Amino acid sequence: MHSIPRQRLLAAALSTAFGLGASAWTGAALAQATQELNAITVTATQDKLPGDAPAPYAGGQVARGARLGMLGNADNMEAPFNITAYTSGLMVNQQARSLADVMANDPAVQMNGPWYFDNFYIRGFAINRQEIGFDGMYGIASAEGNVLQGVERVEVLKGPSTLINGSAPRGAAGGAINLVPKRAADTPLTQLSVAYLSDANIGAHLDVGRRFGPDNAFGARINLAHRAGEVQGDHEKQRASSVSAGLDYRGERLRVSGDFGTSKQMLDGAKSNFYVPGALLPAAPDGKNNVWPAWSYQDKENTFGVLRAEVDATDTLTVGAAYGGARAKRHMISPFGELSAGGDIDFYGSGFAEETDTSSAEASMRLRLASGPLKHQLVVTATRLGSDLTADNPNLADSPRSNLYRPAALPRPADLDLNGPQLPSSSTRMTSYALADTIAMLDQRLLLTVGVRRQHMRVTAFGWQTGAFESAYKKSATTPAAGAVFKVSPRLSLYGNYVEALSQGPVAPLNAVNRNDVFAPIVARQGEAGVKLDLGKLTTSLSAFQIRKPSGFLDAGNVYRIAGQQRNRGLEWQAAGEAGGGVRVLGGLTWTDGVLSKTRNGEFDGKTAAGVPEWVAKFGGEWDLAQVPGLTATARAQHVSAQAFNASNSVEMPGWTRIDLGARYATRIAGRPVVLRGSVENLADRRYWDTVPAYQVVTYAAPRTILLSATIDF
Repeated sequence: MHSIPRQRLLAAALSTAFGLGASAWTGAALAQATQELNAITVTATQDKLPGDAPAPYAGGQVARGARLGMLGNADNMEAPFNITAYTSGLMVNQQARSLADVMANDPAVQMNGPWYFDNFYIRGFAINRQEIGFDGMYGIASAEGNVLQGVERVEVLKGPSTLINGSAPRGAAGGAINLVPKRAADTPLTQLSVAYLSDANIGAHLDVGRRFGPDNAFGARINLAHRAGEVQGDHEKQRASSVSAGLDYRGERLRVSGDFGTSKQMLDGAKSNFYVPGALLPAAPDGKNNVWPAWSYQDKENTFGVLRAEVDATDTLTVGAAYGGARAKRHMISPFGELSAGGDIDFYGSGFAEETDTSSAEASMRLRLASGPLKHQLVVTATRLGSDLTADNPNLADSPRSNLYRPAALPRPADLDLNGPQLPSSSTRMTSYALADTIAMLDQRLLLTVGVRRQHMRVTAFGWQTGAFESAYKKSATTPAAGAVFKVSPRLSLYGNYVEALSQGPVAPLNAVNRNDVFAPIVARQGEAGVKLDLGKLTTSLSAFQIRKPSGFLDAGNVYRIAGQQRNRGLEWQAAGEAGGGVRVLGGLTWTDGVLSKTRNGEFDGKTAAGVPEWVAKFGGEWDLAQVPGLTATARAQHVSAQAFNASNSVEMPGWTRIDLGARYATRIAGRPVVLRGSVENLADRRYWDTVPAYQVVTYAAPRTILLSATIDF
């Protein structure tokens, strides 16, 4: 039995509750809080359960590890992949509203399209919004933009993830993103946050967690959130509401959980993207300029539910299963713009109503055994994903011309009705079976993971205006993967991997002549090697990778084709943790060389792949000011170098740099812990195109944005 000083225990509890470093709770604020506590004696600690998320790393911004799909939770130093898990503490302190705000910390990730779609590029390859995982399963997270209030972690895996996660619905060769739901902790939690986003968007978020019963076996975590009002762009409004519940039971051998939620988002006059067919890309406009009319809107809903159970059948055998489903709806009326070199925009009527119904299931068996000096963890898993998309695509009248710098008032179309019948658009069925073995040897210093996944895909496409059957394909493939970690010491690991990934074929973009055409499945291959160093409170990694994947692009006739190969070769350096003196760091630097080869008639051989910047740097820092206990200054800088705009490299999108500054103050008001936060994004009010120019489509950045929030713990 050990006695723990009250100040140390309180600092640890507060840093866990708010995702802050313990150094933020020092001085007067901590002394005042400590006075209210009696002496506390700890007699025992509970071991971490198999399904629990890895603990936060020093500084609280990232976790010590992440979930590796079928392989389960893995410590970062023992994972043969490059993984980063961003914590809810980081999301709260950075006042993140969307996944785009979280990904602003990761140098391997770029935004692809408007922030509200959750489309990204990882290592220079697209990850579609339908490929965001939820608790390791596809098809559950919102395909129309995820809210973060019920999310404990956002995990980013760099590189193909077919072995550990199964086939992604659209083909994520560059990496994977997984959302980890919140769970109730042993300490009761009741937190209320209020927030302000310029120009006049106000919201509130209530987070409640409790455990009940013998040994706190039953848990419930409820999150309620709502915000509404005008945002930065002229006549642009956002409204979002969400409810989520995470329920769980943890017994001696049985663990059961259920996650349920619904969200609704309404965007009025929301800025979208442009197709640029010409030979010049005009300069980005003032972020407050909004060329989209006030009558344009996007109305989005998502409802989901997941049940998961896991039982330790014996001391060495664990079996589990999960099943979930989701329904996403989107109604959109927003003109589609073609942008010319002088800033003139030709708008075309665009509107549709979509509904996506998905179901996802998995079953697994994990066996732990030893054979002489070798220790094995054998995993067998089966997954199934079904997705059906229906849509109403009415023909809308064209709108007149406007200008990027001098927006015109567009007349409201007379045919805004989206009450027509929704016709079949696509149907996808994916099943897979996988076997993997992680072998530990040399006293756990060498870890070898080998595995194979057998995948079956059946995809049917229907005419986007008629709903008539158009095409279908069935494809099966077996893809191997192998990884190794050698722990030179407890603080230094060397790792490497080779992964093949089968992906559903891409879909021709909306601005292509052959829009919505579905192409056959493709295979991507990655080789990677790296080193990870953990200095106790500061962790850093350096990795080298190469990914090869069949390439798709718009040709001179604006037809989308799969022709040739894209090879992305690069280096990634990342760091996170406490650097000492009350300073925390997070970020990194990537260098990527993306090259096209084997294109039709060698037309683009040797050209730089569009949307792959050579350099991306993202660095953030926090500094606890000793002169004012409880006060923390924050800053972040992002830089993206120029990148090719099209396959011929005849157009280049300029690079950009953005700086964000902020502060937060932890104190007590009326005896309650309170954290006040304020930040300014895009401090210099820079004007730039801030997304990957996928298929010659771009979006311009938001202007200077002010965020304020306060969190009180009851």
